[in-house]
Amino acid sequence: MSLPEIEIADILSADSGLVSLMASMRQSKLDYIPIFTETPDDTFVKSSSAPWIRITPIPGDDELSADDVRMIEYPRVEVDFWVRDEDMESIETLQQQIYDALFVNGWSRYYVYRYADPDLAGCTMVVNKFEGYKVKGD
Repeated sequence: MSLPEIEIADILSADSGLVSLMASMRQSKLDYIPIFTETPDDTFVKSSSAPWIRITPIPGDDELSADDVRMIEYPRVEVDFWVRDEDMESIETLQQQIYDALFVNGWSRYYVYRYADPDLAGCTMVVNKFEGYKVKGD
């Protein structure tokens, strides 16, 4: 079993359509896929690096038990991405590609929100929260 944020990063990194779209929008060309499981280094965090994705776990321990044995767990993650303001029209496409990739892998989005990032001028941050479904023993 891998950590939920690592599983999500692997799923999204393997989505060639998502990776290609992000690369086509980015001003700074990169030789790696900017999908992180923690906040990237300050030298990376600038509008020319957008879009990039950050995946973090959401605290909690939702589960279903039978006979005092944990049977099903519901891990949760937050999938944030940043887009330069001039690429706002691409938010829906990026958001849908992320949703589609995670949905077919058993993750369901239960929250979405976006706002101008006060810490990164010229960028909008999009927040997505997803819940998975893990049968113990799988």
